[in-house]
Amino acid sequence: MIENFEQMIDGQKMRFCASLGEDESAHRVIISRDDSAETLVVFDTGGLLGALKAELEPPGKLIEKAINKARDDGLIERALDTGTIQTATL
Repeated sequence: MIENFEQMIDGQKMRFCASLGEDESAHRVIISRDDSAETLVVFDTGGLLGALKAELEPPGKLIEKAINKARDDGLIERALDTGTIQTATL
C-alpha cells in the first residue's frame, strides 16, 4: 500500500509517498520523495506491544499515523536538510 501526499518545504510544495516496508517486518513505514524514491524517513513499531498494535491496525491507518508524525516532528525537513535518513518509532 502506498499513499502519496504533499507538504510545503521552504515555501515549495513537494510530493512524497509513504509505503509499508517489504522486508521481514511488515511493521515498517517508509517515507520517500515521490520523484526520486529517495528514502527520507523510516518508522518502525517498537517492541512487542508496538508490533501487536500494528498487526491489529489497518495498513492505511498505520501509514496515516506515520505521515502525521513525520510532519509534526519535522522529520522530512530534517532528512532533506541533513541528507541523512531519519528513523523513528510509531
